[in-house]
Amino acid sequence: MAEATVDDNPKERPRACAYCNKSKTKCIWIGEPGDGSCQRCARLNRDCILPQQGEKRRRGPSTRVGQLEEKIDGIMSLLNAGRQLQQTSASSQSQPSPTPQTPPIFHDPIRDSLVPPSPKENSSYVHTTPPLEYIDIVPTLRVSFAEADRLLTLYRTDYSPRFPFVPITDDLRAYDLFQNRPFLFRTIMHIVAPQNAAVQRDVNQWFRQYIAEHIVINQEKRLELLQALILFIAWGEFHFYLESAATNLWQLAVGLVLELGLNKPPKVPSHLPNHMVEEARRAKGLRMRAPHTLEDMRTYLGCYYITSLAAVFFRHLPMFPYSNYINTCCAAVVSQQEYQSDKFMAALIQLQRIACRIHAAFPSPDIDVNGPSELSAPSFMVISSIRAELESLKRETPKEIQNHWAFDVCYRGLLVRLYEPAIYIRPSSASNNFAEGTRRSEVLWSCLDAAKIFFEAYCTIPLHELPYLSFSTFSHFSFTLVTATRLLFLNDSDWNRQLAFRTFDFPRLTQHLAASYDQADRLAAAGEWRQKRKYIDDARSVMALHRDKLTWMSSWCVSQLGSTEEPQDQQIPDVDIGEFSAVQILSPSNFDGEWWQDVLEDFSFGQPKESAAPSLAT
Repeated sequence: MAEATVDDNPKERPRACAYCNKSKTKCIWIGEPGDGSCQRCARLNRDCILPQQGEKRRRGPSTRVGQLEEKIDGIMSLLNAGRQLQQTSASSQSQPSPTPQTPPIFHDPIRDSLVPPSPKENSSYVHTTPPLEYIDIVPTLRVSFAEADRLLTLYRTDYSPRFPFVPITDDLRAYDLFQNRPFLFRTIMHIVAPQNAAVQRDVNQWFRQYIAEHIVINQEKRLELLQALILFIAWGEFHFYLESAATNLWQLAVGLVLELGLNKPPKVPSHLPNHMVEEARRAKGLRMRAPHTLEDMRTYLGCYYITSLAAVFFRHLPMFPYSNYINTCCAAVVSQQEYQSDKFMAALIQLQRIACRIHAAFPSPDIDVNGPSELSAPSFMVISSIRAELESLKRETPKEIQNHWAFDVCYRGLLVRLYEPAIYIRPSSASNNFAEGTRRSEVLWSCLDAAKIFFEAYCTIPLHELPYLSFSTFSHFSFTLVTATRLLFLNDSDWNRQLAFRTFDFPRLTQHLAASYDQADRLAAAGEWRQKRKYIDDARSVMALHRDKLTWMSSWCVSQLGSTEEPQDQQIPDVDIGEFSAVQILSPSNFDGEWWQDVLEDFSFGQPKESAAPSLAT
């Protein structure tokens, strides 16, 4: 048997026949490959077939590898630049500063590679970043894009209908939203994504740093920043009375609205000759603002809504008066019917229009001295007129909206706000008209009735939705809670506290609400893997804090009563409190001082100090 000769050139190396290749054995040719049979096929008397050699495809450079290498080069260049800056700053000081182990949050190379750069930046590798499998909201919160799609769907179904000012289209995927509006994407993920207390603090800090850098330092004016701001306020941990930590945020939101020109229609270019403003605009190369889109209008309405809530319920100065352009925006949004929630949004704005009218008629006396100082016939006429307007608005609202608890809670909360000024505004002491005192008693009683029906509506909210209520619902709830407490402890000749307590079983109400919050917190804990559970600290959730506040209020109220009067039954459903009775009754010093100042010290608002919160034992 002749030995097979193999050419030294690897390009002409003989290939194995089909049978040997399939058997994974060495193929030895007697002659040239393809001429005759190989030794194995000849011995087994098989057909020896040499597969045709197709043209090899040349493997080009790996785009994925190249992009990763380019990205790594960019990260290394950023790190080297950071080290050079640190060395330069250290050499200019007498004592060298230690090198930080982690880069600042706004110069994190990983985060910067995920955020599309501003036009001033010249980092080409960011533009070629391929779709990633995950995104770091902050270094301690990572979300895959598959999970982000689920969370975005959850935002559309559970969050956006309750605060319908920043809706997201159904066909928009999470990666597309991240590519186009990365800051809004991260804000929505922070609102919805499951995260522990430490991560929530990190994201809150990152959010404020991002806002400060891009709005205050870089002076950016983008709709995305405004949308993220109003969402952060609407779904943040600013429950009961709006804390000072959020005031600067909505002030920035107001500034953005003014800078973007969303609070007024774009001006039409003037065709008058020698128009000075137009000449100056053309000389500077400025162009007229583009017409507002529906997205612009919704965002402006959302900013108006949260700022007017703060003005009406929490005695903050109003930012935007209700204008004809707000009506124009509502009509334009509803006429297009782009989202199902647009009708509910318009209904909320119309309710807030009436709320602003109440605030204008009866402003806070510690802010506006032009309000009425005495209750008189015109004041009662204004109250009757606004009540009729509120009832008319409810009748004109579509049935599917007015029968929903979200609208009903806001409507009944406005009734409380309408009658609440009678607590601190009295008839003139010089007047001999006793009918005015009688009418004031009627208004005070109407306020108590409005508070009762408000809590009846609030108790219809499903327990699984209580942990995820927006700032709007909690604004009405906290205001009504404080107003009801002030009414029950009001020491006034036009008011009967004992009769009020017999009618309104406030201790039982607070016990029921505390038990509901306890059950809702357990449901939120069970579903913590699915969506965010809000924490006040590492050991306690926001719902647990509210539960403890209400529990303490119930005990404090009973201790102040000291009466054996049996209150009448209220339409408050019984709730099985289970282990709730074991919850520790906390001291009011454990809670935030601003809230307790409003709840406990504000009973004497507009009254002599010696009459504040008296005991009802006598």
